Order: sequence, then C-alpha cells, then structure tokens
Amino acid sequence: MDFPRVDGRTLDEWCSRHLGSRIAAERFRSGRLGAVTGVLLADGREVVVKVREPAARLEGCFAVQSLLHTAGFPAPEPVLPPTPFGRWTATVESLVGGGGELPSSGHDPRPYAVALEAMVRIAAPMAPRVDLEPKPSWNRWDHDGPGVWSTAEDVDRPFHSVTGPDWLERAGKGAHERIAGWQAPKVVGHGDWHRNNFRWRGEELHVAYDWDSAIVDTEAVVVGIAAAWVAPSVEESAAFLSAYQDVAGRRFGRDELEVSWATGLWLRGWKSKRQVVTGEPIRSLSEDEAVRLSALAGL
Repeated sequence: MDFPRVDGRTLDEWCSRHLGSRIAAERFRSGRLGAVTGVLLADGREVVVKVREPAARLEGCFAVQSLLHTAGFPAPEPVLPPTPFGRWTATVESLVGGGGELPSSGHDPRPYAVALEAMVRIAAPMAPRVDLEPKPSWNRWDHDGPGVWSTAEDVDRPFHSVTGPDWLERAGKGAHERIAGWQAPKVVGHGDWHRNNFRWRGEELHVAYDWDSAIVDTEAVVVGIAAAWVAPSVEESAAFLSAYQDVAGRRFGRDELEVSWATGLWLRGWKSKRQVVTGEPIRSLSEDEAVRLSALAGL
C-alpha cells in the first residue's frame, strides 16, 4: 500500500480552502498508516489533519467519533468529515493536548475498563446502522482471504505466503473458529485500545485518540481486543476482563468469556505472525502462552 507524504505548502493551501484559514505553525507530525499533522491555524484554532487512503469506512468512523464527542465522551471534536486531499482523503479534528500517559494508578487495568464500557454503552445504538468494514487488519479475524491471518496494511508480503510455527498457526485457526461460532448482538468498539492512544488526568480519561480504528463486532470480541492491547499477559488480561464485567454490572457467561480469550489469542497471534513475515523474532506470544490462552478459550 502507498502512503501519503504531505508537504507543508500543500497542507497550507488545503487548510485555507477547506477550513477557511491558513497555517500559522505546525505542532507535530506523526502517523504510521497515514500522515497526521497537528497545526495552529491563523484564526487561532488548533486542529489535527489526518491524511490517508480513501475508504468508505472513514465516514462511519467520523460518525462514531461525532456521537461520542456530543455525548460527552472524551473523543476530540470532529471538525471536517472525510474530504478529498488530492488522491487521498483527509479528516480534521480538534487538537486536544495535556494529560498524562498513564492513570494515577499506573498499569491497573480498571481505568481502561471503565472507559471502554462507557464507550461501548454510548455507541452501541449505532452498531446496526454504521458501516465500519473492512476492519483494520489486526482486528480482521473474519477476513475472507486465504490463510488464518489478514495481511497488514503496511506489509507488502501476504501473510499466508509465509509459514509460521505450527503452534502459532494451530492457535490462530482454533481462535478463529471459536470466535466465528459465537452469535451475539453487535456493538461499536475501538480496535486499537492501546495505552499510547490515551491521556489521563488522575483516574479520569482526558482524551482517547485514533477513531479511525472504530469497529463493529460482538462485545466479547471488543473486550478481548482491548485486553490484548492494554493487558497483554494472561494475568493482566484476566484482571482486565474481570474489571470490565464489574463496571458493566454483569458477568459474562462461559461461552462469551471464552470468545474474549480467543480474540486476545488471535490478536496476539496476528502480531506474532507479522513478526514472522517481517523477519523479526516472535515477541508477542510464546508457545506456552498460546497453550494457556487456548485452554481459557475452550479450545
């Protein structure tokens, strides 16, 4: 996949045309699957311009972010919906600074569970009417391509063309089958519930970023994805899953809980397969952990 390279002059002209103000200063540049630029506009507004590959799902992501912001969830205020940027697509949101990288409780999973439960509860009514397909590759357990794993957007070599360890492929296949067998209402989730996407004030979430990663799936899958990002070890994931159920005020049944574990196994397996494909050592999942997670997933 080709990725955008946005020069300052082009961005300045685009902002003048679509935001009614030129750029006074750049605050930052970042992005892995697109070009993300924080800018101070000449009219005093501070915004973030995200430029990436056109995709129909971006309209749905923008709608989810808009709903959450309006409802008081700490998502940055959307400013401009998906708009052409040459051959690319750009969206604009308010720049929200400040906050700490971790809650005051450090790596305790509960604040992340509290934030996730609120997000799911607020956005759930959108699930039947918002199009967020295809999911990002690391969430796409239900892909229709060959092999167990969906290919990453930023990796040229198809994942199915590289053979991983037998234990990894078996774990991924079993996890996929366990998730696919679960039938439950869909909710809206955040597919990249990673610590880097949050800023905190004490125990309160100050801002959550990266709404391009919004997805629709069952609550068990959404929670399993979050656990794999926020609480990657088996013990941490168990604490996160328990905290989420406490906050939600209900206990998952055995099948639902097993699907959450299977989702975490698939995601950690996907990251491991990515490492195999790119020639790196496997760091995201060990064979022993795969065995433990498989047992928890009822495989």
